[in-house]
Amino acid sequence: MQVADHLAAPSFSDSIAEARLRTPPPSFIGHSPAARRVQALIHRAVRTNLPVLLVGASGTGRETIARVLHHFGGGEAPALEVVRAKEQTSRLVGFGAFTYLADLEDLPLEEQARLPALTGLGRIVIATQLRPESEEGRGRLHPQIVRWASGVRIDIPNLGERIEDLDMLAMDVLRRIPTRRPIGSIADSALDCMRTYTWPGNVDELEEVLTHAIEAGSSEQIELRDLPAKLRVRDLHQARNESPERQLCLEEAEKQAIRRALNYARGNKRKAARLLHIGKTTLYRKLKQYDLE
Repeated sequence: MQVADHLAAPSFSDSIAEARLRTPPPSFIGHSPAARRVQALIHRAVRTNLPVLLVGASGTGRETIARVLHHFGGGEAPALEVVRAKEQTSRLVGFGAFTYLADLEDLPLEEQARLPALTGLGRIVIATQLRPESEEGRGRLHPQIVRWASGVRIDIPNLGERIEDLDMLAMDVLRRIPTRRPIGSIADSALDCMRTYTWPGNVDELEEVLTHAIEAGSSEQIELRDLPAKLRVRDLHQARNESPERQLCLEEAEKQAIRRALNYARGNKRKAARLLHIGKTTLYRKLKQYDLE
């Protein structure tokens, strides 16, 4: 996603903003409905000076969103100031012109209450892993600060909740990982296996998995055998008494991918086939093969 229609007010700082806009922009990648909702809210947030509250688990792209907001809406702020609450061992001091505060819940409530004064005339993006409405959120997030920070609230989905973005995200990660050989693709069997994984570590874990695959493999594409064992084992509880061949998730991965696509498409087989990047005839054949009709 690239936000291109934000216009800063003419000032002496125009050169700073223009220089920043000439650099490659960060982006929140995805084409799923969940990703598009996030992209729409990012676009809205760029066009305001209100605080922004990012609600999402670690690894979902919270800091990336903060960097998108700074890149396109940072005005005269030359850099994004990143403050991680868990690393603060003393009272906070005043923030810079554009600040990203990670994990609000790690700040004591009395420190949270000071945030508006510390921000001053600057812009702040606040992230939390807790839903403010949850029991833990009500206990660890200052309610007045949650209201103040929610000028624009963006709830960020886990990777497992937008699994249809996996291919695009994986290729973006591959472009960024240093490698000694050219890698241009990911084998279908490897993608099928990756689609059935729950991704508790979200996009950060995806980067770890692909880094492992690059180091383990030797061909021009990522193969199923290159993936970590935790992905290739179809069911850790059932796999103990099975042969190594049964542990590979080829067939099970395909079944689960089909089930997920059908559930997401609400039974629409044509749409499910598009999500799976296969033809409708191939989908019908696999439905019969796996007795999924």
